[in-house]
Amino acid sequence: MKRFGLIALVLSVLVIGVVIWLGLGPSHATSDQTQTSSPSLTKTGQPSSLQDKLAAANNDESKMQQQQQQESMKQMIQLFQKNPGNVTQLLAQLQQNCPDANCQALLKQVLAEYPDQQFAQTLEQLLERLPLYEKEMQAKIMSTQMTPQQRYQEIWNLREQILGQKEAQLGFTEEKEFASYQFAYGELLNRAPQMTQQQRLSELDKLQQQYKNPSKNIDGQSGGYDKALKLALIGVTDPAQQQKITQQLLNSYFSPKEATQLAAREQQVIQQQQQVASYQSELATLNQEMNQQKQSLPESTWQQQYQLRLEQLRQKHFN
Repeated sequence: MKRFGLIALVLSVLVIGVVIWLGLGPSHATSDQTQTSSPSLTKTGQPSSLQDKLAAANNDESKMQQQQQQESMKQMIQLFQKNPGNVTQLLAQLQQNCPDANCQALLKQVLAEYPDQQFAQTLEQLLERLPLYEKEMQAKIMSTQMTPQQRYQEIWNLREQILGQKEAQLGFTEEKEFASYQFAYGELLNRAPQMTQQQRLSELDKLQQQYKNPSKNIDGQSGGYDKALKLALIGVTDPAQQQKITQQLLNSYFSPKEATQLAAREQQVIQQQQQVASYQSELATLNQEMNQQKQSLPESTWQQQYQLRLEQLRQKHFN
């Protein structure tokens, strides 16, 4: 009986242990699953939902920036359409507005959506063909016997051949007008000695009216004045007459205050030029004298004397 009681006790303990094990097992499994299904953390310790929000915000900011760049591009292209002829300036503006690698793609989209598609397609063809033109231009060799006007015509012919006539006009009209203006002025200079001063200035005025844009936008007041002064002084050697003509043209091109300031500045330039010319003349005389003494003096003595006189000469003219 005692043996059966002991066996019963052992069986009771085993049953209780199995029950406890079966009870704890699912509890541990549930705990593990709960830990596994808890929100995952990134390396920075942020929940993945927060990372998604940050990524979305960055994406929205990037889109907004691209839209702003495209709007700026559109405005630049509209301005270029109103004032065509300088594609180099347009490219510089576009590059400044869009320095990123995706600039080309943004520009292509702007041109595809541009209201005036005929203009947009011409501009797109111009931009696409420019690299080939630049390559051909670098390889082109022209004779030194050609005049500047002939060389420029060769360049223009190459542009029309590679870029197209409409594209060349769209991209380089401003440059062509200025080149034509300069060539016409050069021809006037060649004819000027056979003309009176009044005839020269009258011809110049006609040129400036014919090429109004380059005369105004590139030459400006100062450039126009310089051209007129160069024409008017041809053949005039009397200093007093030169001064009179200069003052008349200053009064013609500038206000009284501006004319006074420019006259003082020109006088200063003339004095500096005279100073330099005088120094160079005396320096040549000094070198001639010292070279004659070089054989009769020790090298160290000659160097000392030469440096001393050279320094005295510099102080005389520039201090």
